[in-house]
Amino acid sequence: MAAKRAAIATLVLVVIGLVIAGNIAWVHHNLVTSPGTTSWCNINGEVNCDVVLSSEYAELFGVSVAYWAILIYALMGGAALVALGSASAARRRLAGTWLFAVAVWGVLFSLYLAFVSLFILHTICVLCTSLYVVHLGLLVSTFVLFAALRAPTRGSDAWQERTRLIAGAAAGLGLVLLGVVGWKAVRGEQTLTPEEIKQKDPDFYAWYTKLPTVSAALPSGHSKGQADAIVTVSEFSDFECGHCANAYRALKQVLPFYQKDVQLHFHHFPLDSACNPAVKHSMHQYACLAAVAAECAGAQGRFWEYHDLLFENQSRLDRDSLIAYAQQVGLTRDAFVACLDSDAPREAIARDVAEGIRLGIESTPTFFLNGRTITGAPRADALGYAIQLERAARQRGEG
Repeated sequence: MAAKRAAIATLVLVVIGLVIAGNIAWVHHNLVTSPGTTSWCNINGEVNCDVVLSSEYAELFGVSVAYWAILIYALMGGAALVALGSASAARRRLAGTWLFAVAVWGVLFSLYLAFVSLFILHTICVLCTSLYVVHLGLLVSTFVLFAALRAPTRGSDAWQERTRLIAGAAAGLGLVLLGVVGWKAVRGEQTLTPEEIKQKDPDFYAWYTKLPTVSAALPSGHSKGQADAIVTVSEFSDFECGHCANAYRALKQVLPFYQKDVQLHFHHFPLDSACNPAVKHSMHQYACLAAVAAECAGAQGRFWEYHDLLFENQSRLDRDSLIAYAQQVGLTRDAFVACLDSDAPREAIARDVAEGIRLGIESTPTFFLNGRTITGAPRADALGYAIQLERAARQRGEG
């Protein structure tokens, strides 16, 4: 009877896990295909699914972790059905053993993801935390199933005591996880004041506050974020530039924290003499072509999706690869290929390059945060500090 109840409990938890994992997969898909999207669980700076699900840790071997979870849950559901209804005692025991082993692995993997979330990304994903709680429940239900199918009758008291200990520990940990999420959700985003930033990282503060500023308004370029944002980040970049890829990753990690306050503008500045007269020789042979391809993606409303693919695949920016990426983001192939050979994208790139030359840009990436010039790829934490300083300055009316 205990085995039957445990198998049913496992099935229920698997169904709950499938629902949550499906929601995670949907949010991750929207974040990847529609940059700038804000999900329902983007609550504040500390409880923000978008930060976690748009990070590099949201995928395993190039596939969303949520899809792997859906596969595992489907297999666990099948095994639970075997443990519940198979006429073979040996098959039921094998299914119970396998389920418990997978549940243990699931809790260990959850601990790894929780560590990444808390100590690397410094934010909490409500959906992910819900799965951690499901995994704790599965650990208990599968252990009970494993114990009921394998424990000798005369040792049942000992197994029951172990079950109670595991169930109590899992329930306690689950309550702690839920409590942390609730506390951070209510507490809200922890914003540092300029003085706190100065105390926490005096070297950064001294460096940043001495950076030169550009007073003239920059052209809009390709933009995402709130139109009325109080912080404007204008980036001049090169798709074949390694430092630009580092900047892309820093922006991808930081911007979800400040979606209501920041608007990002992208401008081309390929380090290739084929389209940039400021460059005396070709440093990046595919940079101009990649910029053209990005403009062609923009012509079909997919600039940011294509922009991300280019930075994720810097080692493959030849013409055939660029066409393959276009199909990957859903562009019309014939229109894209025709655009690659047209003048319009090259004219747009020339305007960006001319503006970059006027501003004195000599290397990529170069950023302007409300006009303050940053040369090179800032660390993610430094970029966050810079945004907070600019936001505070605008709120005080200094900008």
